Amino acid sequence: MSKSLVARMTACLLLSALLLSALPGCTKRIDTSNDEKYYKSLTEVMNSLPASKHREFDEGMSMLWFYSKSDEETNAAIDGKSGRELLAMFEEMRASLPKLDTSSKEAFEGSLAKIKASLPPSKISAYNDWVKSLPSYRPGSKKLDDLNGLTFQKIVENLDFANGQNPDVQKNL
Repeated sequence: MSKSLVARMTACLLLSALLLSALPGCTKRIDTSNDEKYYKSLTEVMNSLPASKHREFDEGMSMLWFYSKSDEETNAAIDGKSGRELLAMFEEMRASLPKLDTSSKEAFEGSLAKIKASLPPSKISAYNDWVKSLPSYRPGSKKLDDLNGLTFQKIVENLDFANGQNPDVQKNL
């Protein structure tokens, strides 16, 4: 290899490294230090994402608020994160949340226990009310099977929008 080719390749690598190291500094990040900065940075972070990711971001924030014990816990989880980092966190959270399993009585009862354990104290009363409203487990129960695979948040949304106001949730009923 000629010296000029090596010099050009080295220059390109250095320029690339400089550009990549500068990117994290100019990426929009959540600032939860006060309400004004929080709302402004939340908007900036969402707007820094492609439009196709806005709904995923909204749903992720909703999920985070639903399962958090307090505003402080939510703020600590998102402070300093970029939109991409938040989307990755939401995906990980979504994958880890327990879902109702109606495949057998044992699976059903086990999933109910896991769902309850995943909830913050503020949601336990709603959970208990919901469990009381459930029919006894029996294979092929339409009411239970329609909820199979849903998180408690989605089940609550189904209950809240049972009058058809939310067609995205209605498809799971």
